[in-house]
Amino acid sequence: MTTFWFGIAVLTALALFTIWLPFWRRQKALAAASDAQVRKQTNLNLFNERLKELETDLAEGRINEQEFEEFKKELQLNLLQNTDQEDHVLSAKKPSILWPIIMSVALVAVAGYTYYDLGRYSDWQTARVGNDDPHSGMNPEQLMQMRLAQMEQAVQADPSNSQAWFSLGHAYISASQYNKAIKAFDQVMSLVGEHAELLGPKATAMYYLNGQQMNPEIQAIVEQALADDSKDPSTRLLLGMDAFFNANYESAIEHWEIILTSPRQDVDRQAILGAISQARMHLEQGGAMAEPQAEAAQPAAAGGKTVTVTVELADEIKAKANTGDSLFLFARPVSGPAMPVAVARLNVADLPTQVVLDDTTAMSPDMVISAHNQVNLIATINHDGSPAPTPGDLLGELNAVDLGSNVTLVIDTVVE
Repeated sequence: MTTFWFGIAVLTALALFTIWLPFWRRQKALAAASDAQVRKQTNLNLFNERLKELETDLAEGRINEQEFEEFKKELQLNLLQNTDQEDHVLSAKKPSILWPIIMSVALVAVAGYTYYDLGRYSDWQTARVGNDDPHSGMNPEQLMQMRLAQMEQAVQADPSNSQAWFSLGHAYISASQYNKAIKAFDQVMSLVGEHAELLGPKATAMYYLNGQQMNPEIQAIVEQALADDSKDPSTRLLLGMDAFFNANYESAIEHWEIILTSPRQDVDRQAILGAISQARMHLEQGGAMAEPQAEAAQPAAAGGKTVTVTVELADEIKAKANTGDSLFLFARPVSGPAMPVAVARLNVADLPTQVVLDDTTAMSPDMVISAHNQVNLIATINHDGSPAPTPGDLLGELNAVDLGSNVTLVIDTVVE
């Protein structure tokens, strides 16, 4: 925008210079006319003096009549030539300053009106209001795609940049593009070798790609990562989440406590402590969220960054639910990574029940519900006890739920 206004200023200055140039030239001519008047008078004086000298010479006999007439004509011719030049300069009139002033005002007024009324002034004003945030009109998914495109361009420009590939891999996980994330981490390892800090994120991407379930291939990568660094935060975080999802709270606590002993400085210890506290609460309550209404007062102080969910079972599928089955309630971001920002495990026997999802139910140091304005809610009743839905499980969903709201989630679908 500075360049735009600089261009406007330059064009305006050129136009004004064109208007005022004739005035300045005539002013210069007027100054020259004053000098011409002096020169004309000097020439006349010299002519009279020279004529008197000739008359004296004629009277004293130094020249004859014919010579006198010739010299006189020569003097008159010289005087005529000189006075013609000075008369031409003196004929220039004094310029008026009124005309260039009128032209200048008219130029600025017409140009300003044309741009304001017929141009794009209003569009520029609108753009200027939002100029503080050039991406203010983009939704989170568009921002994520823009960020991914920029990072992809960076690795294309420098394929040997291991740090760029590493960042791109994590960005792919956030965008739920797990296949691409795995390839990105493989590319990093081809450049710098296989290390725990790379194997852990790769295993995490494979875990989500596999429906949040472990398999022998993922387990082999996990073991390789732990052999390289037994305290690797990303690997231990994955193992802790998997243990939590499978109601193995003691194992989850063990993995997360190991993270706290890691010398790594990029560990969010407060979030890890919150996850451990959540696991201990589930362990003490036998896997169910006891007295959830009592917890509602706690997150209220967090500025409404909670969701209160009443979970119910639809009448037409009640016969398909066993009272001993586990019920998982997840809150996931509307866009971005599929990793839950809050999770609760209940028992079907407790339905209907009310649950408050807040930061104390987060499963990752970097993924908390308070960082979002909306979430998608998913409730599954799993016959096999795993959090990922399988055929025959029961499912209920609510999309784009505003934080701070109180909603009812009905489990009404049988997974095919």
